[in-house]
Amino acid sequence: MTGMALHPRPRWRVVVLAQIRIVGVCLRREALIVGVVLGIVTLVIAVNIVRGTAASWFDSDEWVQVALAGFLLPFAVWRSDKRFAPAFLWTLPVDRRRLALAKVFAGWVWLMTAAVVYYLWELTLATLSGVPGAQTLAGVAFIGATANYLFGSALVLGLRHPLHWLLGTIALLFLLGFLNDALDLWPSRVDALLGSWSFVPTPGNARIAWSSLSGLAQGAIATLLSFGAGLVALFAAASRHKENRR
Repeated sequence: MTGMALHPRPRWRVVVLAQIRIVGVCLRREALIVGVVLGIVTLVIAVNIVRGTAASWFDSDEWVQVALAGFLLPFAVWRSDKRFAPAFLWTLPVDRRRLALAKVFAGWVWLMTAAVVYYLWELTLATLSGVPGAQTLAGVAFIGATANYLFGSALVLGLRHPLHWLLGTIALLFLLGFLNDALDLWPSRVDALLGSWSFVPTPGNARIAWSSLSGLAQGAIATLLSFGAGLVALFAAASRHKENRR
């Protein structure tokens, strides 16, 4: 043969499955750490169950921690990739933006898998404890984890130095909180200033209408808004890696 055989571009399903396997391998260290921690906690809870003092372990659900894990997971998913430099990931025969979205989806699959495993682990221990009204992971944790994962992925994928931006934002929030506590004279408080009608031009009728909605309706609207904002931010971040074709 004098010519070179060209293989067709891989199908989207093949790309996604490959990324799920690759991301799973990359997250083995994190999975091992989580497994060791859960093993230690399981032993401690088992001792408390035997002693009859396990009620304090199931008096609340840890949805905040799960949501936070969703925000931090993209840093682990992309830690070995040079997002804004020549790297192996961008040499694959797939459009860069689609490949980036496939990798983000793969990370979300493993996030949901970990959340389900955590829920089953917690439910099993709660059942064995016999604690009446034991709290386990609520469904809102999966929603919050997904929304935070979208924003975290947009941050990591769209910025060259996402950790610097994250630390800077945390420092800014800490500073605002410090000023909020220091300026305790009304109306000089920072929260009063930021929450005044001059800075928040939302009509009062809108707030009244919002408060009149049921908790289910408020949750549905908040979920749609957070998912919509997260998807827009993620698509904008992935578009920075779109290949320019002439």
